[in-house]
Amino acid sequence: MSTKQKEVVVVSAARTPIGKHCGYYYDFSAEDLGVLAVQEAVLRSGIDLSKIKIDQVVAGMIYTDSLGQKIYLPRNVAYRAAKLLGDEDNLKTAPGKTTLRICGTGFQVIADAFDLLSQDGIQGMNCVLSFATESMTNTNLVHQGKRKKDNVWDFEDGPLKDYLMEGFGHNLFNTQMALTAEKYGAKLGVTRQACDEFAYQSHVRAREAQKKQWNRYAGKSKNDYLKGVFTVNTEDPNGVPVSFWRDEGVMYDVSLEALSRLRPLMKANGLVTPGSASQISDGSAAAVLMDRDFADKNNIPYLAVVRGYRFSTVDPTIMGQGPVPAIRELMQKLKLKMTDVDLFEINEAFAAQYLAAEKELKLPREITNVNGGAVAIGHNIAATGLRITTDLIYELKRRKLKTGIASACIGGGQGGAVCVEIV
Repeated sequence: MSTKQKEVVVVSAARTPIGKHCGYYYDFSAEDLGVLAVQEAVLRSGIDLSKIKIDQVVAGMIYTDSLGQKIYLPRNVAYRAAKLLGDEDNLKTAPGKTTLRICGTGFQVIADAFDLLSQDGIQGMNCVLSFATESMTNTNLVHQGKRKKDNVWDFEDGPLKDYLMEGFGHNLFNTQMALTAEKYGAKLGVTRQACDEFAYQSHVRAREAQKKQWNRYAGKSKNDYLKGVFTVNTEDPNGVPVSFWRDEGVMYDVSLEALSRLRPLMKANGLVTPGSASQISDGSAAAVLMDRDFADKNNIPYLAVVRGYRFSTVDPTIMGQGPVPAIRELMQKLKLKMTDVDLFEINEAFAAQYLAAEKELKLPREITNVNGGAVAIGHNIAATGLRITTDLIYELKRRKLKTGIASACIGGGQGGAVCVEIV
């Protein structure tokens, strides 16, 4: 006898403002940022933790060897958030795991929750808390000497490697992430001028959205721009306390002329510059997800339904192509046409990569990355998928639209995509 497919809903979602590398979050670990996002997501959900059990905590992080004991990430964050929320028996007792799919990790924490909540029978769950976090500022310089055979506590001489930069190359294929964007962009006829123009547009869109976001905070407007973002209390570089409310990397004085003068990072085709690549950054995002029937039974309102997800593979030397098969396969699976999708969010790992994917998919620019993307905002790698899904959900609601798809290319030759539908 066939059973009805269980539906998964996003009860709440929240993200920190994204900080620049060595910026406002200089003294925050990835764990610290994760605690903030989890606390906010639970508060936004409105659920009573004494009555609604969180069955699983799914954490996402890439640079797990960076500052602090990140191997304990989900449990540490659950304990610390539980203390802040005054929860003694629920969140801190929820089992936790860490998942990793490089640039798609933020989507993977959604996918893991989706799979856990979709199961029937004894393994089925009702409520999963997902979060993804990254402090690229706090990645370490790593000594790569092996342990000696005759003394496990002593090490051979080895190179010192920048743990952050080590992940920007793919040694097996003798390539680097920027080079994959160069190759893919050139293959689709993307020009340097188009990359500069797109980078400029990303900053313009982001800063216009921020101006409207500020008007909301200042009480000058009732619009809901960037409502997924919450304020973080921190300090500026001079130690002065500040309420940090906007993505730090967005530039207000950027010009197309200045972008066009920047030197290319690669000699290959000259498409990628510091101005048209995603920014190294810090930040986190979190979401509370539930079985839809359980949410309805308990009168818990929700933001959106997760219609499905897809991970696909491409040639690792043009890894930026990843969104193309991921989006196509997901839309085919869900029987969607391009005209059925109201908004797209595609991670801007590089302008050249985005523009090539845009050409292949024939993406309408006017409904894609409408509030700017990672070129302006930043790409805090593990958290990006959940960050853009959060922004997508709130922008769909703000515009009173229904269906959105978020996607990203993934190092190693993959792509990920998630489809959400506003209820």
